[in-house]
Order: sequence, then C-alpha cells, then structure tokens
Amino acid sequence: MRELLGKLSTTEGDGMELSRYWAMPDKNTFSIKPIAEFVDKYCQNRPITIDPFARDFALPTYTNDLNPGTLAEYHLKAVDFLKMLNDKNIKADLVFFDPPYSSRQVKECYENIGIKMEYEDTLNGHWGLEKDLISNLVDVGGVVLSFGWNTIGMGIKRGFEIVEIMLVCHGGAHNDTICLAEKKIREQREFEF
Repeated sequence: MRELLGKLSTTEGDGMELSRYWAMPDKNTFSIKPIAEFVDKYCQNRPITIDPFARDFALPTYTNDLNPGTLAEYHLKAVDFLKMLNDKNIKADLVFFDPPYSSRQVKECYENIGIKMEYEDTLNGHWGLEKDLISNLVDVGGVVLSFGWNTIGMGIKRGFEIVEIMLVCHGGAHNDTICLAEKKIREQREFEF
C-alpha cells in the first residue's frame, strides 16, 4: 500500500519539494513502492549511475556490496570501491547512497560475512570520506540520492543543494526512511585521498 500523507513545495517554481508517504518497511530499501518511484524519477536520462551499497539492486551501471553473496559487480568496502572509480576517472550522473543507517546495522552487515567491525566503523559521520569520493565522481548537474534516518546528505560544502525530501512512514515503532535528492550546483575543490 502506498498512501500520500502530505506534500509541500517550499517555494514556487524550482523550490525544494517535501512529501510524506506511508509504506510497509523492507530491508531492501528500493523495493518499497514510494522509494522505488522516487528512484525511478531521478534515473531518467542519467546513463552513468553508481551504488556503493547495492546489495541485489541491479539498476546502477557500477554496483558494489561488501557481501560477496549479493548480485553486486564488486565486493569491496565502499571507500575502496569509490577510490577505484575515482582512479579510473569515472564520472557519474547519479549516485545512490544507501549505507547501513546505524552502528548496529553496520555490525550486522559485517558479522553476516565474517568481518570484524573496527572502531572507525562505529563513529558518527564515518561516511565523510565516502561522501568526499562521491563528490569527486559527480559532475555539476549530477544527482546524489541519499537514504537514511537524517537529511545530512552531501551538503553545501561539497557543492550540493537539496532538490527533494521524501519521508516514508512505516508505522509503529519503525523509524521513517528519509529520502534525499541533492543536485550538484557547483564544483568544489577535488578532495585528496
């Protein structure tokens, strides 16, 4: 079931869009109907796409997941996958950023494939290096779709502005899934790795 619970356009014309839907939760984020529709909308006319946490999501051009039991093309830590793409000078029109949302989820992902979680993996904001790498991969006009429990996203310091926020309420004791679309509006300095 998909139900629009509310919609708000913050400004007329090209302003940021905010909407809220209800849908059942699913560990595969992109199989949730309003989220799948959100993804489909931004995939239009974006031929080079990247997903560093793809699991079995086969739509992107370049897919990665740490778990070798998934359908992803590569099975590296996200940071190593993104460094590899940067070294190859890949430029993306769209990047999906759907990492584990909490330290507990990171721990579960690692334990499921026999990897010991390191201290750095538990730190708040530990996705900063991955976001810097993604920023280098995206040209001006490109889009990053972030999913999680907050709207931190790529941020203005990396040259991005928010285009759309979609909240997906799952009811009960479940956290909402927050979907964030950001467009790169200016080139920032290249980050050194």
